[in-house]
This record gives sequence, structure tokens and C-alpha cells, in this order.
Amino acid sequence: MNLQDTTTTTSAQPPPLEPALPEKLDMKGLFEALLRRPHALIARLADPGHGATRMFAATAAISFLLFGLVLGCFAKHEQLWAAPVKITGGLLFAGVICFPSLYIFATLAGARVTLTQLVACLTGALALAGLLLLGFAPAIWIFAESTDSFGFMGLLAVAAWLIALFFALRFLKALVVATGGTQNGPLFVWSFVFLLVSLQLTTSLRPILGRSETLLTQEKKFFVQHWVDTMGGALGDKAGEKPQTAPLPARGSRSTSGEQRGGAESDDGSH
Repeated sequence: MNLQDTTTTTSAQPPPLEPALPEKLDMKGLFEALLRRPHALIARLADPGHGATRMFAATAAISFLLFGLVLGCFAKHEQLWAAPVKITGGLLFAGVICFPSLYIFATLAGARVTLTQLVACLTGALALAGLLLLGFAPAIWIFAESTDSFGFMGLLAVAAWLIALFFALRFLKALVVATGGTQNGPLFVWSFVFLLVSLQLTTSLRPILGRSETLLTQEKKFFVQHWVDTMGGALGDKAGEKPQTAPLPARGSRSTSGEQRGGAESDDGSH
């Protein structure tokens, strides 16, 4: 009887409580909390003076810069500094312009979150995505040094970004749930919008993998069209674009090769 009572009492005991986060979190502690204890971190970010937003932003910026440097090793030259700047600026810009809609959709989902807490969580999600991209960086660097295919390198970079973004969005979903949100639809819509914005910026800020005479292109393109145009390109091609053929002369044109030569000679003689 005593043994049974002891067994029953032992099995009825609740599991031990999870230890609270320390008052001051360093970079390592923040990263471990992002991966292992997102709900405890979200509750901590609701307190004023946590100081995590700046560390998250610095982590995201440094991670994106290093990942961009790895992509810049594909074409080298000016891309060693241009690709990191474009990737870091583009992803941080995407976070800034999508933040107002994130607050609206999080509220529609039922989350009771403050602006400061949401800013900290968004920068934390970007930091998590950046650190995951760094995990893929060594493997991507191997291919950047051994292949000249734009299609393969672009697919590899986009796949790494999609995986990193998945875990970043999972952290934001934990934020909505921890703050009372009951609907998944609004956050799903925002995630789709943010994904489209980030992918379009990779085209608007091109070239990132290849080289070009200009730092930024002035041609407007949808990112799917750009991917189709550059899928079969190689590093030796100009910016990965398909070669364009010269336009044929219009019908009824009187110009002949002799006239063109004559015109060229007269032009040369006039200078």
C-alpha cells in the first residue's frame, strides 16, 4: 500500500517549471531563446527596457552582409561589396515597409501586442533568418567557387532564403499565439506579401549574382520573368541576360551596304 501510494503521488506531481530567462541576455542567449524558447522570449520582449531590438538588428545586418559576401564570391570584382550591400539593404527595407501591415494583420488575428514588442519580434525574426542563412553559407560558397550557372546559384540562394524565412515566420506565429491570437489567416496573408516583396527586391536590385556596367538596373521586370530570362545564363554572359539579336532593316529601306560605307566615310571626313 505504501509503495502504491508513493507511486501514485509521484506520478501526480506536475512537471518541473521551465527556468526563467536571465535578466540580461547576450547574443548567444538571444539566439538560443529564438530557437528553443520562443514563447519565453516573446513574454520577455513585452517588458520595457529589454534592449534586445538593437542586438537583433545588428545580428540581422551582420548575417545578411556575410551571406551577401558569399554570393558576391560567385562573380567577384565589384560584387564582393555590392551584393552584401544590396541584400542587407533590401531585406531590411522589406521589413520596414511591411511592418505597418504586420501590425494590422496581427491585430486582425486577435493578438494583443504593442508596437515596441512587435518591432522587437520582427527584428528577432530577421535575425533568426540571417543566422540560418549563415548556416547555409559554407555550402553555397563551395558552389559559388565551382560553377558558373546563374540558374543553379539563383535556385540555391532562393531555396536557402525560403527555408530561413519559414523559421522566421514560425517565430512570428508564436508571437501571435502567445499574445492571444486565434486566427492564422491574417498572418498567412502577411507572410505571402512579405515573401513577394523580398523576391521582387532581388530583381529590382539586380544584378546580385552577375556583373553589369551599372550598379542598379533601370529596367522594370517581375521576378518570375527575370528568373526565366536568366535561368540558362552563365557567368560569362553579360549580367546573365540572353543575347539580343540586332533588329532587321525595315522593308523598303534604300540604304545599302555601299551607302552605309559611304556615309561612314563622309562622317569620318567631316571630323
